[in-house]
Amino acid sequence: MNNTDLILRNVRMNDELHHLIIDQRKGIITAIQSAQGEAGGMSQGGEIDCGGLLYLPAMTDKHVHLDKHFLGEPWRPLQPFVTLPGQLAFEKEMLSYLPTAPVERARRLIELLLRQGTTSIRTHVDVDPELGLQHLEGLLEAKDEYKDVMDIEIVAFPQQGLLRSASVSVMREAMAAGADYVGGVDPAGLDGRVDASLETMFELASEFGAGVDLHLHDPGQLGLYTIDRFTELASDAGLGGRAAVSHAYCLGQVGEAEFGRTAERLQRSGVAIITSVPIDRPMPRVTGLLDAGVEVFVGCDNILDAWSPFGNGDLLARGSRLAEKEGWIIDGDLLRAFPLIGGAPLVPKAGDPASFQLVRAMNPMHAIAAAPGKEAVYSRGKLVGGRMYEAQHLQTSDSYQAVQS
Repeated sequence: MNNTDLILRNVRMNDELHHLIIDQRKGIITAIQSAQGEAGGMSQGGEIDCGGLLYLPAMTDKHVHLDKHFLGEPWRPLQPFVTLPGQLAFEKEMLSYLPTAPVERARRLIELLLRQGTTSIRTHVDVDPELGLQHLEGLLEAKDEYKDVMDIEIVAFPQQGLLRSASVSVMREAMAAGADYVGGVDPAGLDGRVDASLETMFELASEFGAGVDLHLHDPGQLGLYTIDRFTELASDAGLGGRAAVSHAYCLGQVGEAEFGRTAERLQRSGVAIITSVPIDRPMPRVTGLLDAGVEVFVGCDNILDAWSPFGNGDLLARGSRLAEKEGWIIDGDLLRAFPLIGGAPLVPKAGDPASFQLVRAMNPMHAIAAAPGKEAVYSRGKLVGGRMYEAQHLQTSDSYQAVQS
């Protein structure tokens, strides 16, 4: 045992208690021992008795907007959504009033997501001829600052419409500057040219060796055509596993036969569906997609922004909402939620990254059903969130028990 080792005693996994030994310098779990034995004596890196807290892997949020929230800002009343162009103008106006720079807004949301147990994200960032690369530059700076605790993928996102806002040139600049994915939005409803919009996205992706992640709100048959064309282009480009359609409300609006055909195309092409699990509109049939072998991921999306005053970045709670909406009540179904919000195994092994959360729950099924608060969040061996983290930062008390009460 070396000087950087941390021992977490009495962590619950597989209905049994274990000791986790963590090399904080390397950021990995070096050993897992049954709590019935001893964990190799005292550690100079410290010890914590976790008292039976449940181990869960850290989470991955596949759809956030680090640059467009109002966290830490004065309350700003919103307006009802009427039309997409109207809402886009409203958002642009509200963002122009914010006194904080994009990098500071990114820091605020990254810190919130870490506290909530998320250590990996895909963020969309607005680019257009007016904004240029201002937001992207801020996010790239934040990405570098947090590289030791948060993995960040960046999607260059022409929110005002790729063709509608003449953003092809600035998108090319964004990809050259370091964005990982080409974004787009509503090729029909906003750009007005489905094929041209999609083909331009994939041409940019090919030019820069990037993935593609499309915002798709267009409903019904229009949305379905867009997805079918997207899967064709993804297959032609060999982008299986690096292409996704976000939102895809249409997959909750069409008949079973049409849904089945499109699900089969998604599976064959390796195109994933990303949902924020909306409660105010149709959403993709997640159970049907999973049964068809389609990859599905969950993201929090709006968090106190021009579109919605709701959201707290808790992806475990979002997974719970998904399970409830899908009617997942038996144990096997409840467990289906975890790959959509994380992906790492529910039980780690020696050598795995020490990125996980500890919660007060009996087992993973209970955790999805109850969505308990985080007692501790570790990212690569560093304590970054939860009540243990708060206790360490309290001025009035240095005890974890004080935060529990």
